[in-house]
Amino acid sequence: MRLGIPVADANAIVLPKAKTKLLKLVENVPDAFVVTGHDGRIMTANAAFLDMAQLANEDQALGEPLERWLGQPGVELEVLTASLRQRGPVRLFATTMRGEYGATTEVEISAVSVMNGVGPCYGFAIRDVGPRVTAPARASTRTPRSVEQLTELIGQVPLKDLVREATDVIERLCIEAALELTGDNRASAAEMLGLSRQSLYVKLRRYGLGDLPADGSEQG
Repeated sequence: MRLGIPVADANAIVLPKAKTKLLKLVENVPDAFVVTGHDGRIMTANAAFLDMAQLANEDQALGEPLERWLGQPGVELEVLTASLRQRGPVRLFATTMRGEYGATTEVEISAVSVMNGVGPCYGFAIRDVGPRVTAPARASTRTPRSVEQLTELIGQVPLKDLVREATDVIERLCIEAALELTGDNRASAAEMLGLSRQSLYVKLRRYGLGDLPADGSEQG
């Protein structure tokens, strides 16, 4: 006990009524909202997030890494958090949400970083944009553009070729995400990816991303 207040209650945060109403609205908005610690593990999530992730209750999400359900593991969340640390809020980042029972949802993410007592935490607003992007299928390229497309190759090509294709998918997704987050600034994208500019240009040419001079040189 301290000042007549049980210890459990002494650590509770008392919010103004307006803030309490705001939190109730966030809990019930149709867009998913989730907060993670600096390590990417979920601290709280609203009902819409639980629906997308096909979870019965919040306890199933708490402490779990967000990338378990968001984008490609080890790709999008890394790019998002790196951008939050280096450049601030992220808007309209396109990726997918995966449910526990196989559902896949096309989403757009806006994210922000906030400092708390022990370091940064990240807030992610996740909007289902499936109805907007269902339409014309993208032109096929040499490399599959998603895990779904890659899965279709199982049984049709040898495992070693599948592994190579999977590596290409992840590499391409990382490059596209870095270019989007940096506003197509290739010097910044190369730095974010830990590549030299020349190496990035080689990969851009390989995947047919953007226009590059024939000799691979580029200014800026």
